[in-house]
This record gives sequence, structure tokens and C-alpha cells, in this order.
Amino acid sequence: MHNLTVFAGLAFDPGIRGILVVMVGFGVLCGSTYLLLATNIGSRLGLLVAFTGLFGWLVILTLIWWISPPAIGPRGNNAGWKPVEIYVNGPETPRTLEVGKLISPSDLPSADRILGDNPDLAADFPNGFILSDLQASHPEIVEQYITKESLEGWKLVPSSSAGESQAAADAALVSAGIYKGPTEYKKLDTWEFGGKPTREEECADSDVICRVGYRIQKTINLKHPKHYAVVQVQTVIVQEPKVGEPPPLPKVDPAEPVISVVLVRDLGDVRLIPFLYFVISLSLFVLFAWVLHNRDKTLMVNKAQAQEAAKGA
Repeated sequence: MHNLTVFAGLAFDPGIRGILVVMVGFGVLCGSTYLLLATNIGSRLGLLVAFTGLFGWLVILTLIWWISPPAIGPRGNNAGWKPVEIYVNGPETPRTLEVGKLISPSDLPSADRILGDNPDLAADFPNGFILSDLQASHPEIVEQYITKESLEGWKLVPSSSAGESQAAADAALVSAGIYKGPTEYKKLDTWEFGGKPTREEECADSDVICRVGYRIQKTINLKHPKHYAVVQVQTVIVQEPKVGEPPPLPKVDPAEPVISVVLVRDLGDVRLIPFLYFVISLSLFVLFAWVLHNRDKTLMVNKAQAQEAAKGA
């Protein structure tokens, strides 16, 4: 009765159904091929030929997977940002050496100062802005207040390009228990350091020789410099929404410190699993082909010995 209860609890959709579909498909396709081979060249030789053809086809398939990993199927982990540390600017010092070079949030120009020097920005940003917002639409204004020398290798990331790192920072802040949700803080500026330089940073569009050299160097360079990102957030003031009005815009609490989330770029291993499948398929294909080769050599030796024995008789 216990076994009947277990079988009755099995759901045929989608798990068991998927297993049965694969088993039936494998039995019909591979089984029909083996049946034709077995009736023509024998059961043992037909099995060897069927397995050799199967793994030969799998070698081609897994090679395609290795070159271009499928969207759904055997593939490794995608690249993404991984949290390294979370520290409070001011009382705490970052453990990551490269982050110590990052300019302090207190040394950055305020939005009111930039708006006072450039009143036309009020029309583009009626709800206020941060430096990352300006970097996306007015990078020339940001360069007036922050020089490359003062950043010491760090780059200000435009808000339009910081979505992936900010999402990773949201998950890190919530999992660390610092905030209960993203509504309790406001994202400030996002910074990046390291990584491979882009072609736009290395060469001008008109410099063809530099672009060719950059392409060659990028191809032969197998090392990946560490790529860091820092997402800065600050606690917001709690505001009660009013009935019939849209939710109030978040305002940072100036009394609260800026919290920085340090992230490092994980390049992932998307092609690792397809490569392992390719190695396994290639090994089995070579094994069965080697067995067939040895069988042919043995068969030829036996035929030669039989012919000599027939001549001697």
C-alpha cells in the first residue's frame, strides 16, 4: 500500500512527462537505427556502429554548444557582479585596496552647486539629479568639476548603464540585513575601476592602425584584469503619501552616512559545461572507433590465416 501511495503521488506533468518523452524519443530514434543495423550486420557489430555514430553526432552537437552556448540547455553560469564588501563612508575604511583610491562622497560637487552654475539643467532634471545622471546626458559638465587625475583610474558610470550593478547592490544590501527593501534608500553615484579597456578609450575612430592593434591585442590577451564597481546609497527620509496624490519622491537624509557596496565582476563559466560534454562525447567516440578498428584488424588477420590454411590443405 505504501508503494501504491508513492506512485499515486507522482505528477506526470511536467517532470515525469519530460523524462518519459526523452526515453521514448531515444528508444524510437536510436532503437530503430540499432534495429536496422542489427538485422544487417549483427547485434554486436550493429551496437558498436550505432554507438560510434551516436557519439560522433554528439561531438558535432556539443562542439556547436561549446562555440555558442544554447539559451536553454547545458551552459554554465552567466557573468555578473558579486558583492565583496559593504562599508560606511567616513567611519569605516574599505578593505579593498583599489576602493581606497575612490574619491570620497563628501568631496564631490553637490547638485545645488552644479545647478547654480548651470541653471539650464533644471529643465532637463525637474526632479533633481545625481552625477551619474549628468554623466549620461551632459558628460562635459561633469568634467568641469571632476578631473580624471582626481579619480585615479575610477570612472563615473552613467545611470543608464548601471542597472546590472545596482541590482546586485540591492540584493547585497537586503541579504546583509542593512535595509529591508530598496524603498528605504536612494541610489547615488556608481563607479567602476579596472577591467579591459574599451576600443573607444584606447583609440580614436579615425586611427585605423590603433584599432587593428587593439583588436589583435584583445584576441591574444588571455588575462582579465579585475573589474570593480562601487554603488553608493543613502537612507531616505520617511514620507507619508497623501491620498489622491502620486507617491512622494525619495529624499535622502543628510544626517545619514553614505553606504558603499563594493562589487567585483565575475566573468562566469558559460562554456564550461558544453566543453565537458564535448570532451566526454569525443572520448567515447574515439573509444568506440578504436574498438571497431581493432575488430577490423583482428578480422583481417583471421581471414588471412584462414586463406593460408585453405591453401595448405
